Amino acid sequence: MTAVLYPSVLQESLIRRLRELSRQRDQRLDGINTRAGAQAYVAGVRRRIRRCFGPLPKRTPLNVRVTREDEREGYTRRNIIFESRPGYMVTACMYVPAGQGKAPVVLAICGHSHQGKGRDIYQSLCIGLVKQGYLVLMTDPVSQGERWQHPGEVSGKTWTGKSSVCEHNAIGKTQSLVGEFFGTWRVWDNMRGLDVLLDHPRADKSRVGVTGCSGGGTLSSYMFALDDRINMAAPCCYITTFLNNLENSLPCDAEQMIPGMLASGLEMGDLLLARAPLPVCVLAEEYDFFDVRGAREFYRQARRLYSLLGKPGNIKLAVGGGGHNYSRPMREAMYSFFNRQIGIASKADEDRIGIVPEPEQNTYAAGGDVNAAGSRPAWEFTAAKARELAATRPRLSKQSAADRLRKVLRLPARKAICHYRNSQPLVHSNEKPGAALGLETHYVVETGDALAVICRFLPLSVLDSCFNLAPPRDVELFIPGRSALDEVDVLAGTVMGKRLDEAWLVEPRGLGNTMPKSLSNHAFDASYGMDYMIATTYEMLDGQLMGMRVHDVLCVLDLLAARGARRITLTGRGLGAIIAAFAGALHGNVAKVNVIDPPPSYFDMTQKPLTAEGAQYMVRGILKYFDWTDFLPGRRRPGRSGKAK
Repeated sequence: MTAVLYPSVLQESLIRRLRELSRQRDQRLDGINTRAGAQAYVAGVRRRIRRCFGPLPKRTPLNVRVTREDEREGYTRRNIIFESRPGYMVTACMYVPAGQGKAPVVLAICGHSHQGKGRDIYQSLCIGLVKQGYLVLMTDPVSQGERWQHPGEVSGKTWTGKSSVCEHNAIGKTQSLVGEFFGTWRVWDNMRGLDVLLDHPRADKSRVGVTGCSGGGTLSSYMFALDDRINMAAPCCYITTFLNNLENSLPCDAEQMIPGMLASGLEMGDLLLARAPLPVCVLAEEYDFFDVRGAREFYRQARRLYSLLGKPGNIKLAVGGGGHNYSRPMREAMYSFFNRQIGIASKADEDRIGIVPEPEQNTYAAGGDVNAAGSRPAWEFTAAKARELAATRPRLSKQSAADRLRKVLRLPARKAICHYRNSQPLVHSNEKPGAALGLETHYVVETGDALAVICRFLPLSVLDSCFNLAPPRDVELFIPGRSALDEVDVLAGTVMGKRLDEAWLVEPRGLGNTMPKSLSNHAFDASYGMDYMIATTYEMLDGQLMGMRVHDVLCVLDLLAARGARRITLTGRGLGAIIAAFAGALHGNVAKVNVIDPPPSYFDMTQKPLTAEGAQYMVRGILKYFDWTDFLPGRRRPGRSGKAK
């Protein structure tokens, strides 16, 4: 990879946007001075959160099976399989306290771990709760424990082996194409798990808590916001701010990047404020990668809101001295908080409780592999939804398709002509065919909140021409998949069919000279890399990174046309092929579109367990209307696809 001239510009532009949204939210919260104002804030937050997560499925038969039952000192553990959706099996362990009477209930949610519910710290959590008299259930999250979706499979550059975060992102990116959010799937698994738990005859439905760490802290916060049956929460090692995560270059899983959340004026802590003034204990660690400063700021704001609502004692912050973990001190802080809320005499000291985790295999409900037990993998549901959409979506006219494409891509309005800068030309050695010409020159186009870079490769003899953007009437404009300079050899050898110094190249935001470098150990299209983080942050802002890249190209086309270009041929390679197809459909000066090494159609990406293309290729909900390949030359009008058969 060659040097990047503007590696931080895209991240910094998003940080500025999030800081402004944070300032506006702080101003709203600080302006609340009455109980009625606090109640209105809480009601508004809940409404907006529900809108972000979208509709939930209809409840279907759970088909609960107990596959193993073990008597232990003070409790019984039951290993369970249930179906959160028809054919979609969830493995779980229920911990039933000794005795006969009603018991308070806790839904415990484990974080990211290979072992899922069988990991020692999560067994310790459940045993610690059940020995104090709680009825407890913990499920295996999808892609953890017994619920691996792609065991042993790899897929090119985006797959590095058995990893829950990689599987989550693999599921989430293709779900987005059919308009679904992976976080909602995770919530539904836990809601159905709570159904199982509350169906137990000893469950006290008036005393229901939720807790979890890391990804479990995330889902605990989601469940508290979305499920009215829960009336106390203790998320661990999750609450900070989305702004902190972006500033700290910390990507999060597909389920943790909530579409439209930031655009709705919400922050992470609003997931808990949505149920104020119900009891909440935020558990944080001083050396967690989830920045503890965000947890402290949440507590400051929450305590003020809870005070206005008359319940200042219902909000608590406990900060440990360790790193990212549901450590014993954090578990004991949670026990004490829950016990105090429901009137249990405290037994929070784990030495007194006596906790002995067992081998992971003892927690198995499906022999270690739920797919082998007959479960449908998540990707098959996405594939079926894509086939249904392809068979039923209407055929659109060219104009209707273009109008709909603008909406799906979330394209902003364009200025008449964008300002550009003449960047000083770079002199190259003969390492690449294009570099042999001597000069690489850039015109940096300001496309609103980011930069697009027009690149040209010229001989030293025409140095003066670098300082004037003067395109010919007929322009060949190339959109690379990664970087203009890195793909010059492809351009020279297979695309132009003429002299390279007649070629024009454009790098939209985040490609080539504006490619973020904050996560240098992650490849560009890694499932957990910086481009993934940028793409999912745009989604939280109710935007689309693909759409913004198309916007950049449209701005450059406007500029070239204003400077004299009349007939423009767009050629895109890889990721650039999708951008070229969309831009060609939306700009009147594009006479022809070519593609090199194009990715599969969006439909084809959904029809297999894994696709190598990362989140930056995806457009949320696009398959409701058309596919990207519908906009290639010679295709029928966008809409219904024969592949649906």
